[in-house]
Amino acid sequence: MASIRMSDDALTVLTQSYNPVSFTTEGMRKNDGLFYKISEKDIRILKKLGQGASSIVHKGFFIRENKFVAVKKINVFERDTRHQMLNDLKALCDAPNNVPGLVSFYGAYHVPESGQISIVLEYVDGGSLADVQAKVGKIPENVLSKMTAKILRALAYLHREKHMVHRDIKPANILMTISGEPKITDFGISAFIDSTLAQCNTFLGTVTYMSPERINNQAYSFPADIWSLGLALVELATGRYPYDAGEGPLQLMIHVLQEDAPLPPAGEFSEEFRDFVRVSLQKDPHKRPMAEQLLTHPFITKYAADPVSLKAFMQCAFNPHDKLDEIAIVFAFNYYALLNAGVQRLRDLAPLYSPKSTMRYDGEMAVGRDAIIAKLQAVAQMHAGFRVVHEVVDVQCQPLGFDGSALVNVTGQLVSPAASNKPQPFMEVFVLSQIQAGEYYVANQCFRLLKQ
Repeated sequence: MASIRMSDDALTVLTQSYNPVSFTTEGMRKNDGLFYKISEKDIRILKKLGQGASSIVHKGFFIRENKFVAVKKINVFERDTRHQMLNDLKALCDAPNNVPGLVSFYGAYHVPESGQISIVLEYVDGGSLADVQAKVGKIPENVLSKMTAKILRALAYLHREKHMVHRDIKPANILMTISGEPKITDFGISAFIDSTLAQCNTFLGTVTYMSPERINNQAYSFPADIWSLGLALVELATGRYPYDAGEGPLQLMIHVLQEDAPLPPAGEFSEEFRDFVRVSLQKDPHKRPMAEQLLTHPFITKYAADPVSLKAFMQCAFNPHDKLDEIAIVFAFNYYALLNAGVQRLRDLAPLYSPKSTMRYDGEMAVGRDAIIAKLQAVAQMHAGFRVVHEVVDVQCQPLGFDGSALVNVTGQLVSPAASNKPQPFMEVFVLSQIQAGEYYVANQCFRLLKQ
């Protein structure tokens, strides 16, 4: 099990099976010297995405990189959660960027006040395959084939390069991007073995997708993940879990051990898909193909050239309100970053305005692009002597009508390191009008200082 060592400026997690990893408020350092520089001030937490027994996951905005992220907050003083955190790090922090099917790792940092480690990961915007199935009922076979090919490449990497058995492959643990990229997640109960010939003996994971050898408490290895994937594919294709799970976990385990493996119905699905499921759900784990072998299975190769678009399919998960919120956040942080960069950068804001745009700044009106930029330049020159910067505190957004326009309400504060007075709170409201899909201009804005 992992233990911790505290010093004045770092928290180090120690374990026999993994090199020490040190966390500070400024990032994470591995034993090989690799440093992931990221801190709490780099991330703006937006909302809670979910909560498990060992962690809370938030959606955040990585200001420096101008991208949305998932922030997994873990209490490092709980022994079990330390172990689960290390599994995430082992699986993701060394993975090359070209491995499909794995979320990207951006770093981690320590928050001493809360005793938490925050792991910063790629934000996957389409929800899980369980969410997708709930919306569409059944996922078409050709779509599943393309998804499965990418999932298999990720499993092949985890098995071959990381010697990792995931142990909890299921629809809820496969995330999808809106662009159609599947991503395996939740490595908390994964097991690492010494070689591809070694095996595990512990009983962890979701019973619903557990392989027969694991249910029997026998030694198991990578084929356990193949069973779980095969069962998940049957569920996603048919719209229902293939076993009767209503009588409780014990009876479910008896069904898995004693009944024939469930195949998709003949006539509704191709023989290639049925055979893929058949070989994946072999009761004898030694007869199941490895992930790399399954990449050449006819179910995968048959649809390789199919014109079906995963991106088009994933429009079922598109939430226009969420996307509008993201546009508002990106707009706000980039707008004030340019405003804080000084007078010389203010012309870069000009494309945001039209000749009819209006701005009211503490009661004074400016109309048109040139007048607005001139007003912003005058304000910037007034602030320059005190090095005043705008700090965004909160961004709220709501749609206006049906033409794609949005009302963006920003609250923040003017901060001056050169002045001794308290930060001055402000509120600024923008009306963003849509020119075409994804392209906006500022039709109106109103800035006012608030009473302290």
